[in-house]
Amino acid sequence: MAPAPPQRILLYIMLAVLVWGALLALGAYLFGETRQAAKAALIFGCVLAFLGVWGALLKYRAGRKL
Repeated sequence: MAPAPPQRILLYIMLAVLVWGALLALGAYLFGETRQAAKAALIFGCVLAFLGVWGALLKYRAGRKL
């Protein structure tokens, strides 16, 4: 069996980080004492921002000629 290409592995890692962040946000929403929705939105927003910056840097790196 051939190994997966690096792009596919990165996609799986990014999806795992997204699921992890969604679970953290869900936990903050369900088990938070005050301002649950704000805390959950902040956590999920930070995860989305992190993934967005990471994806933009990967796209920038792919476009550069080495």
